[in-house]
Amino acid sequence: MPSPLDDYPRGPRLSLREFRPDDLLAWQRIAGDPRVAAHTPWPALATPDTAGAWLAETARMAQLQPRRSFYLAVEQYGDLIGSATLDILSFPHRQGEIGVYLRPDRWAEGLGTEATRLLLELAFSRLELHRVQTTVDPRNTAGMRVAEHVKMRPEGVLLDRFLVGGQWQDRAMYAITMPEWRGGGRGGAHAASAPATAEATAAEATDTFDAFAKPASGGADGATPTVTVTVSFEGGPEEPALGVPIPSPAEEPQPGTEQHDEEAAFAEAEAQFADELDPDKVSEPQVLTAQIVMEQIEVVHILPREP
Repeated sequence: MPSPLDDYPRGPRLSLREFRPDDLLAWQRIAGDPRVAAHTPWPALATPDTAGAWLAETARMAQLQPRRSFYLAVEQYGDLIGSATLDILSFPHRQGEIGVYLRPDRWAEGLGTEATRLLLELAFSRLELHRVQTTVDPRNTAGMRVAEHVKMRPEGVLLDRFLVGGQWQDRAMYAITMPEWRGGGRGGAHAASAPATAEATAAEATDTFDAFAKPASGGADGATPTVTVTVSFEGGPEEPALGVPIPSPAEEPQPGTEQHDEEAAFAEAEAQFADELDPDKVSEPQVLTAQIVMEQIEVVHILPREP
């Protein structure tokens, strides 16, 4: 499996890159927003510790060989606005799964569609995967529209896929193959060794669909409208177990100490994340609040016993 270029795909407005230690504050504000985490199988990363643990775990996974997970920062003109994820589910079968998470003030601009196209470019052109899937909370209609907008096919609904907050959640499955992405129709056994068709057609000149349209005002009956949230594509054979630790009871802070405590917490978490990126410092992670367990199953061929 070839490795992607250091220069990840770029779009008209967005670019992808690796996360850095100085992303901690901006990422915690994005991942800690309950609107972003509304349709994800983990709670909001509401503290510097949980956000720092997530970044440290992604940095650790990026150093594994062969690399299976690409948890990348999404930038718009140099400003961190979210994350884009690609997990390789199977090397022999060339299968992957993608996800996009954007901060709320960048919704309704078509950026989710652009970020998803960049992930498909990475998956098919750089990593040469054959099939890429994504799963979306069925209540997240904007997320499903993004998947359809990039020509991914609905493949059914996974019932009771996640247990979140004591409630089972379903996930709608979408997928696309390399021949479909290149405009040559569906793949299959007959297409596995077929020559590549023409390159993917250029993106539509005009995007008339706002993938992240904000909810409309209440209807005539006065009912509260359903809140439309960011696209929530889950990625990976094992979802990140991002737990928010239960805080211990503490005394009321003295006036003027809140800002100092917050700055100290961010500095400590950022330093820990920087240590994870240092190749000279190899240490086992402590109690991680973000952990992704990747398992490889060895195939054993059982041969008949000789007479």
